Amino acid sequence: MQTDKVTQLYWQNLPQLLEPSGEKVQQLKGFDDEFNDIVDYIIRITHRIWEQKNVGLCLDYYGKICPVHTLGSYSEEVETVVSATLKTIGAFPDRSLIGENVVWRDLGEEAGYYSSHRITSIMTNKGPSEFGPATGKTGRVTTIADCVCYENKIVYEWLMRDNSFLIKQLGIDLYDAANHFAQFTAPPEFYDWKAKEIARVKAGQATEHQWPTAINSECEKLAQDWIATFFNRKDYGPLKDFYHLNAKAQWPGGVEATGLPGIRGVFIQWLAQCPDAKATCDHIAVTRFEDVGYDIAIRWSVAGTFAARNEQLAQYSGQDFFVLGSTHLRVIDGKISEEWTVFDEIAAYANLIRDYNNQQGEDAC
Repeated sequence: MQTDKVTQLYWQNLPQLLEPSGEKVQQLKGFDDEFNDIVDYIIRITHRIWEQKNVGLCLDYYGKICPVHTLGSYSEEVETVVSATLKTIGAFPDRSLIGENVVWRDLGEEAGYYSSHRITSIMTNKGPSEFGPATGKTGRVTTIADCVCYENKIVYEWLMRDNSFLIKQLGIDLYDAANHFAQFTAPPEFYDWKAKEIARVKAGQATEHQWPTAINSECEKLAQDWIATFFNRKDYGPLKDFYHLNAKAQWPGGVEATGLPGIRGVFIQWLAQCPDAKATCDHIAVTRFEDVGYDIAIRWSVAGTFAARNEQLAQYSGQDFFVLGSTHLRVIDGKISEEWTVFDEIAAYANLIRDYNNQQGEDAC
């Protein structure tokens, strides 16, 4: 496998990506012959489904049973993937996707590939959505989709989207959106999964999704230390050992920071609402960034006790707080130069509301 020749997205225009030239550089056992490598596969099937609106292709590119985890729900059947895609396009019919990066990992011949695909979408809210009635406004949102791809199909997915930044641009209040989203019923499997994940993360246990294939050991250590230092120990003195002085970070809600003081503030302000938070590093993928560094994709989970920092959420203090997140790090000369962290704040708060309402219902019985 020629890892140095696998498709890289940055500085390439879309027509070039959609009409790749050259020979196949990965074996891609069981995949269609047209795909040269796993990045080519992810970019082209995403374009066909979302840009060209060939929603039915989900039936071809997703396994008949494909568990899809989001922070707000859960699905298994491919028909649910089709339905959810149609609903999103119905609310945002002009949605366009810009593939920013795919950080991948070879899981071995019998397991396929793991891809962590970061996407920026531009879209206009022309129909009712899970956040409320149509606003007619246009917004931009960052998504990271982590997928296990085996023999031409996505067979497992974790989907994280910065919906809180999107609704700000649509003119919708964060807590109004969370309350609206909380009215949608999630399947029982979602609550079972969330409860098990909260218990697992609080106990510091590894996820069941593990693969033995090797990755860059220095990058793996940096990722593990990043989680342990900033989420678990809440130690921000060593920030200079992880980040360049002029590093840039993007967090949910459209939060951006440049430089160590700003990045330090992002961590502290967010974790202040869950001071006893524990985090687990659930998956790491590493790819080269040209000849100058590495891109690291980390899927992680946080669980702890919610401590409201505003009146709108005060009644939910003391409840379990859970977040499914993903972070892409660009590492140059051993330190982070850019960071993209993505999770769904709306779903995180909606889960607090759901749990509270469910408990109130049980107490009334």
